[in-house]
Amino acid sequence: MTSRSSLVSGGRKPGARKLLLAAPRRAAVDLRPLLEAYATREIAHSHWECDAVPSSDELQTRAEGFDAVFVVGAPGRAPRTVLDGPVLRLDGAAAIPVGWLPYVDSAALSRFARAAAYLHRQAGEISSIALLSQRNGRYLRLADRLDELLRDTGDTFRWTADALTPEDLITALGSGLGCAIYVGHGRAVGWVGYYGLRAHHFAEFQGRPTGAILSLCCKTASRRRVGLSFAEALPLQGVCGAVLAAVGATLHTDNVRWAVRLSDALVAGAPDVGRLVCAALPLGEKPVADYRIIGDPLSPVLSSVSGARRAREVRTFS
Repeated sequence: MTSRSSLVSGGRKPGARKLLLAAPRRAAVDLRPLLEAYATREIAHSHWECDAVPSSDELQTRAEGFDAVFVVGAPGRAPRTVLDGPVLRLDGAAAIPVGWLPYVDSAALSRFARAAAYLHRQAGEISSIALLSQRNGRYLRLADRLDELLRDTGDTFRWTADALTPEDLITALGSGLGCAIYVGHGRAVGWVGYYGLRAHHFAEFQGRPTGAILSLCCKTASRRRVGLSFAEALPLQGVCGAVLAAVGATLHTDNVRWAVRLSDALVAGAPDVGRLVCAALPLGEKPVADYRIIGDPLSPVLSSVSGARRAREVRTFS
C-alpha cells in the first residue's frame, strides 16, 4: 500500500468539517465533482492515496482529528470485510462516521460523485422524509409510529407499499428529499417490499437523488450470492448520496430501536447522515456492528423546499 496525504482546501475555518478520503489516486479524478462541492460547504478533505483497502487498525490510526472517513476501494471487498461498523471509535473520543463505496469503474463512481455533489449544492434547512415499508401489518404500524414521531419536523411522506406501486415509488424517490426510511424484510438483492424491489429497477433512474436511504432490515449491504449489494448499487446509480444498511440478518427489535433513535435524531436536526447515525447509535455492540454507511458519510439529510414541493405532487392510494 502506498499513501500520500494532502489537505486540499486550505486552513480549517471555525465550524468547518474535515474528511479523510482513503482511495486510490485515480478515484479522486472521478470524485472531483463531490470534492469540489465539499469546498463550497467548508468541508476540508485530506486524500490518503491507498492502492489497497486499508485495515481497520490503519483507519483507526489515520482517523484521529477528522470528522468523517470515506473509503473507496477495490470492488472485490465487501462492506462486511472493509469496516467493522458505521463508525470508528477512537479511545474515549466521539465516534467518527465512516462510509464505504466500491470502485467498480469510472462511470459508476462519476455518476455517484455528480449525484452526491448535487446534494451538497442543493442542501437546505428543510426536513423532508419519506416513510417506506413492506405491506405487512407489523411494518405498517411501525411506519405509523415513525410518522407520529416525525410529524413536527417538517414534511413527511408516507410512501408505504400499500400506497404506491413499485414504479411510482421509484419516480417518487426522484423528488430530491433529505432522507427515506425503509422498514420491512430485506435481502442482499433488495427489499422484499414493493413486490421485491431490486437495484436493476433503478437502472433508468433520472430523478433527483435522496440525501440518505436508511434501509432498516436484513442483509441489504450483504454480498451473499450477489456481485454488488443493493445498498452499494443505489449510490453508484445516482439514487442517493448514502445508504445505512445491514451486512447480515438483524433482529426486528434492533431495527425498531434504530428507527426510533434515527427519528429522534432527525427531530433534533441532524444535518448529515454521519451525524445522524452517530446521534442514533443504539445501545449494544451487535446492533451497531450489523450496519454500515455506504456512500458519502457527510451526505446532507436536510433538503431544499423544491424537493418537498415535488414530493407533494406524488399521488398515493391512501
